[in-house]
Amino acid sequence: MIDPAERGADPTITTHKRALRVAYILAYRAPNYIRSLSLQRALGNCSSIEWLLARNHSSGVARYVETWRALRELRKTHAPDLYILGFRGHEMFWPVRWLTRGKPLVFDALMSPSAAWREENKAGFLGRLLAPLLHRFERGILRRADLVLTDTQQHVAFYVRQFGLPQAKLLAVPVGAVEANASAGLAATPAAADAPLSVLFYGSMLPLHGIDVIIAAAAKLADWPIRFDFVGGSARQARRLHRLCATQGVTRYTHRHWVPMDELVGADIPRADVCLGGPFGGTPQARRVVTGKALQSLALAKATVIGAIEEVSCFLDKDNCLLVPQADSTALASALRWCAVHRDALAIIGERGQALYRQRFSVQIITQQLCPALERLHAAHTRQP
Repeated sequence: MIDPAERGADPTITTHKRALRVAYILAYRAPNYIRSLSLQRALGNCSSIEWLLARNHSSGVARYVETWRALRELRKTHAPDLYILGFRGHEMFWPVRWLTRGKPLVFDALMSPSAAWREENKAGFLGRLLAPLLHRFERGILRRADLVLTDTQQHVAFYVRQFGLPQAKLLAVPVGAVEANASAGLAATPAAADAPLSVLFYGSMLPLHGIDVIIAAAAKLADWPIRFDFVGGSARQARRLHRLCATQGVTRYTHRHWVPMDELVGADIPRADVCLGGPFGGTPQARRVVTGKALQSLALAKATVIGAIEEVSCFLDKDNCLLVPQADSTALASALRWCAVHRDALAIIGERGQALYRQRFSVQIITQQLCPALERLHAAHTRQP
């Protein structure tokens, strides 16, 4: 891919020569979020698509102005046939819908913000109070989009049930990951065989991830040579993590705030013996997702502990992952004890997990699902009188 900045063009717009012009629009506070990168890579793999990018580079409120200006320029100079508004685009949906009128608009809903407020207590009491209003706002967006993307069939069923969407309007595509060839040469030196088992968790520490379940499991492993490494979370979440550890007597752990994705995939994940993919929280949202951290660990051939969800039967315990029930600290502790005893099995579990990722969740799979759906949507739109 040629950077437009190198040829004097607007650096917020990127083009690829393809037949069907698809514009990907992004104004998220984390523009390099793996979901967005995976969809962009999938678009780049589509032989029948020319894809264009209008995105933000800053993380503050200015990101909306950045993206809006890039989109207006892109629309004027390239006249896309179809638009995709990436996660999380709820704030920009209606202006984008107005600007792209007359063309199909795909909306990557991924997960429901109103459900996060109502079911996950993400915004506290005020969030629960305002969740019905957000639900109505969200329903209007979903109904005006021409195609809605999410990540699992469980989420498809949720959107059909909660928002009255026809199932044909929804498409589930995996979140994706930074794949092994993209991080070649960055692997960390393995730890000594007699070192404590290194267990890595990274992420936002939302209720669905089940930090309390992880700490309760760690408390059950106090006499085992197992160390927990936590990365991420807000300042408030970090305080809660330290408080839980202190209350339950967990001392063999470290916590770091956010680190760059390159560092995670190039050093932290390869250095760990086991990765906690989860989700472990047992919340309604946790039972609908395969987490991005789980897919990332699988993609890098790392033995990964997965919190079971009803839909996905391809995860096999002690074969391609360590599979545990959600909201069960005893089961999680038992799985980690098994890992400590059977360290020699972790590499083969990681290799099988990576094979599963390639078969079911990779960017190649996203490409195979997304590109035909976009072509069908465009064809149906052009047939309309």
